[in-house]
Amino acid sequence: MEPGPLNGLDQVQEAELEQARQMRPAPERDVAPGPAPDAPGAEAPRRDAGARAAMSRQDVYAQPMRDGKPVPTGALTRFSTWLKYTLASELQRREWGLDEQLAHAPAMSRPNTVAVISPKGGVGKTTISFVLGNLLAEQLRLRVIALDANPDFGTLASLARDDHRSSRSLADLLADSSQIDSPAELHPYVARLPTGLHLLSAPAHAEVMAQMTPGLYGRLLDFLERFYEVVILDLGTGITDPLAQFAVDRADQTVVITTPEWVTAAGVLGALRYLQLERGTLVLNQAPTGRHAGNRDVIEANFRRHAVETSATIPYDDRLRVMLDTGTYALSALKLRTRVPVKELGATIAYNFV
Repeated sequence: MEPGPLNGLDQVQEAELEQARQMRPAPERDVAPGPAPDAPGAEAPRRDAGARAAMSRQDVYAQPMRDGKPVPTGALTRFSTWLKYTLASELQRREWGLDEQLAHAPAMSRPNTVAVISPKGGVGKTTISFVLGNLLAEQLRLRVIALDANPDFGTLASLARDDHRSSRSLADLLADSSQIDSPAELHPYVARLPTGLHLLSAPAHAEVMAQMTPGLYGRLLDFLERFYEVVILDLGTGITDPLAQFAVDRADQTVVITTPEWVTAAGVLGALRYLQLERGTLVLNQAPTGRHAGNRDVIEANFRRHAVETSATIPYDDRLRVMLDTGTYALSALKLRTRVPVKELGATIAYNFV
């Protein structure tokens, strides 16, 4: 008699059960233990595929590439490079060296604040704040915001093109800061420039600006450092008022602006005794190019006695003036004699970030 279905299963169920049995993995065989990994004669364990060295890009492209094409390295190319460098002016060679420095600037360890100050008006604090911020954002690809901390109707945000400006101010941002959790939510409050620099304007009403105490600026800086790597403070005229003193104490670096005339430089030097600068950078701005420009070495030596090292001497440049007035600033379009000191300033600041 043929055996019937197991345990009362019908033929269909029995077939399914047999199929399931066949799909089970075979039982593991007993394997005699081998020698320990560190025993004599033991083979080193094989590395799995994930632990093997990954294929590098250099394995595939042995020749250096630039813009999707092999970089020429032949004798003719080397000669052309040598000739280009030999025939270039000293100023051009300085720019190439600065470009190399900026390309290899050290990484920052935390957000940095830079205060731009001067006891004198009209020396170009806002201009320096603007060109410095643009360079750091464009050349170093840092998230940079320049903040107008001038209590007397500052003009920093006016340097942006009309269609890039915001009608809101730092007071509006401070009031709404508890409701902002992402960088995108900052956009309505700032002017965003093509270089990546953001500008935050001062309040348009004097009574609102008068309410901005150093404590409120401290809260604002704490907030901005959540979203930006560099905050530049464009301060108003003077260095003895509470806001300027707060800014210098809070800043990681301080940029002191003067023109190279004796009258202005002497006034700035006299005011520096009220500051305890640990790290100061001097910019001689709007420098004349005539032969009767005065001895700048004497000015620079006197500033060094106050722990302020000269970083750049930026000449008066009418093209720069028009660029700023029309909202069309571009570093690459500046004359070489202006472009180089702007990059010198940027490199000095970048290499002193903490």
